[in-house]
Amino acid sequence: MDILFDCSSGVSGDMIVGALLDLGANANELKTAIKSLNLKKYAIFIKKIKKNGVFCTDFDVFLENNNFDHDLDYLSGKKKVDLKLEEKRTLKDVKQILQNSKLTEKAKQIAMKIFEIVAESEGKAHGVKKEEVIFHESGAMDSIIDITSISFCLDNLKVKNVYVENLCEGHGKVQTRVGFLPIPTPAVKNIMDKFSIPISHIDFEGELITPTGIAALAAISKFEKVQTHKSLKTGFGAGKRNYNLPCVLKVSQIEIEKK
Repeated sequence: MDILFDCSSGVSGDMIVGALLDLGANANELKTAIKSLNLKKYAIFIKKIKKNGVFCTDFDVFLENNNFDHDLDYLSGKKKVDLKLEEKRTLKDVKQILQNSKLTEKAKQIAMKIFEIVAESEGKAHGVKKEEVIFHESGAMDSIIDITSISFCLDNLKVKNVYVENLCEGHGKVQTRVGFLPIPTPAVKNIMDKFSIPISHIDFEGELITPTGIAALAAISKFEKVQTHKSLKTGFGAGKRNYNLPCVLKVSQIEIEKK
């Protein structure tokens, strides 16, 4: 199938997964695929919710060591937290986890491509080679599960072409484990620049695009104006941050009209 993402409220890894599940990807098979990663100290919750008036699917990864990625007080600098970073993983470690899983070869290829893009962008931001980038435990766990889930869902739905429209980003700054960073963050900006991704900067203070979200789109999408089409089915994925925006990601199964 061909799909079209409407990213007018931004994009993140969990939003993409939620939208693809809402579109029809098999949730039970996804949980089995994630279990095959043999990770620990996490739980997956998938449920239908109503967010800002929109019925959508919420894909929630609970981590024993919270990374506070969805806490607006932490992200804005109003709260100080103690981030527990017990384990460190490199790109090589992440690839080994994926290779040892029971994902299909197609899903593994997609996941590895996304992680390569993340590592390269983070490496450039920190002045190191992508092989030297360290994925700390909380961030790596979240990213591994999100990226695995995105890859599984795309493969499960037999997606052939992915289109993106209305990719929007806010402005200001966001707190991370390395301190405050400008929005878009350097890692996100590096991906946008490398893949010539068109975005709209809207009058909104806050981060709408995450590195995982934009890396996934960069790996799988066509950033070109979609041809005349009709929508066959629509799914919505819930975002975790409660901004004064819809905070949902819309994805449509589309049929390109032949000329």
